[in-house]
Amino acid sequence: MPDHFTKKKALITLLIILIVGFAARFMLWINPGYGFQGLSIYDTGTYTGFGIAYVEALRSMNMTALSGINPGVPPVSMILTGLSINLLGNILGAIQAGLLVPVTASVLTAVPAYMIARKYSERSALVAALLISLDPYLVQYSSTYLDAVGTFFTALLVASILYSNHKWSLPLAVLSACLAVLTKLTFLIFIVIFIILLALQKLIKHRQALYLLIIPALALLVSPWMWNTGTLEAAVRGNMQFNDLPLAALLGPFIINVPQSLSWYILSYLGLGQVFWNTLPMVSPLVLLFVVVYRSFRRDLSLPSLPGVAASSMILTIFLLPRNYWTYSWGGGTIKGVLARQFYPYYFYPAGPFLAILAGMLIYGSAGECVKNRLISYPVFLTALLSPIAVVMNLGFPYWDFIFTLIYNYPSGQMAYEGLIATAITTTILLMTIALTELIHRKIILSQSKPQ
Repeated sequence: MPDHFTKKKALITLLIILIVGFAARFMLWINPGYGFQGLSIYDTGTYTGFGIAYVEALRSMNMTALSGINPGVPPVSMILTGLSINLLGNILGAIQAGLLVPVTASVLTAVPAYMIARKYSERSALVAALLISLDPYLVQYSSTYLDAVGTFFTALLVASILYSNHKWSLPLAVLSACLAVLTKLTFLIFIVIFIILLALQKLIKHRQALYLLIIPALALLVSPWMWNTGTLEAAVRGNMQFNDLPLAALLGPFIINVPQSLSWYILSYLGLGQVFWNTLPMVSPLVLLFVVVYRSFRRDLSLPSLPGVAASSMILTIFLLPRNYWTYSWGGGTIKGVLARQFYPYYFYPAGPFLAILAGMLIYGSAGECVKNRLISYPVFLTALLSPIAVVMNLGFPYWDFIFTLIYNYPSGQMAYEGLIATAITTTILLMTIALTELIHRKIILSQSKPQ
C-alpha cells in the first residue's frame, strides 16, 4: 500500500498525537485530576516524599541521607520527581508536579515507538504512536513513577539498536540502557533477555552485546544505597522480602501448597495479572490480536524481527519476575489462611508500548526479516490471545481473579468439587491459548513460503 504521508505531514500528525496523549494524561492525573476520583493509582505520597528527600540530600551533598532513601530502588525517577516538585510544586501541587514526570515519559514513549515503526512506513509509525498515546491502560498507568520512565528509556534503547548504522547509535543505546536500569531493577532483567535473544537471532554484534550487558550492570553502582554496607544490606533484605522466588510463575502454586492453581498462575503472568479493580483495559494487545488473525487468514503474517524480540523480551521479563502472585506472607509478615496478592496490575505497563508497535507495523504489512523462533513468537501471541479475557475482566469482572483464588484457597489445597471446576476452566483456557498460539506460529511459516 503506498504511503501518502510526507515526512512533514507525518511529523505534524505525530505532534498532534503527542499533544492529545499529554492532554488526556494531564486531565486524568494533574488538573482537574479526574483519575483520583475512581481509578487505581499507587505510591503517590511515598514517591513524592522520596523525590523531595533526594533533591534536598543532593543540594546539601548529604551522602548518608542519600544512601538511606528507598534502598533497593535506583535513583533516576526519584531524582526527576524531586526536581519537578521543586520547579512546579507551588503551581501544580507537590503530588501533581511529581506525577508530571511519569506522565511526560509515558507520552514521549510514542516518539521512539514512532522511530521504530517508521522503519516500515509513516502510517505504521503513526498508528503505533496513536495506540501508545490513547490506550486507556497506558494512560491510567502513566502514573507509575518507575515503570513509565523506565519504559521510555527502554523504547529509546530499542530504537537506537534499530538505527545501528548511525555513529550515535551505540552510545545512545548504552546511555538509554543505563538510565532504564537506574530507574528500576526490572529493566536489567529485560536487557539481559533482550540481548540474549538478539544474539540468538544474530541481530546484534558481539561487541555491542557486551557493552549493553556490562555497562548498564555497572551503572547500578551509581545508586547511593550501594555505597553503604548497612543500606546495601537493607536493599537486599527488602528485595528478598518480595522477590525471593525464581520461576515464580511455575513454582508459586507449589510454594503456597495450591498446585491446582498452576494454570491460573501462568495465565496471570502472561497478561491476566493486569486485571484489578478500577483498572482500565489495555487495548494495544487486542488490536494486535485482530491484526494477527486477519493476516493469518490472508496468509500474510510475519513478526518483524527486532520489534518482535523487544516485545517478547518484555513479556518474558514479566513472566520471570521472582515475585509470587499469591502468598500467605506480605513483606515478611504472615496472613493466616488468607492468600494476599503480591502482583500489581501496572507491572504489565512496559509490554504495552511494544505490543502497540507490533500492531502498528502489522496493520500495514510486515517489515524486514521475519522472526520464526517460538521463543520469540509464543510470548507475543499468548499475550495477544489472552487480551480479550483481560479486557472483559477489567471492564466488568475484575473479581474473577479473586473468585478462582478463593476457590483454590477455601479447601486449603484439597481438590474439592469447586476446585476441580476452577482447575478445569483455567487449564482449558491455557491449553486452548497454547494451541491457538502454535496455529498462529505455523501461519508465519506458511506466509513466508507463499509465492511472491
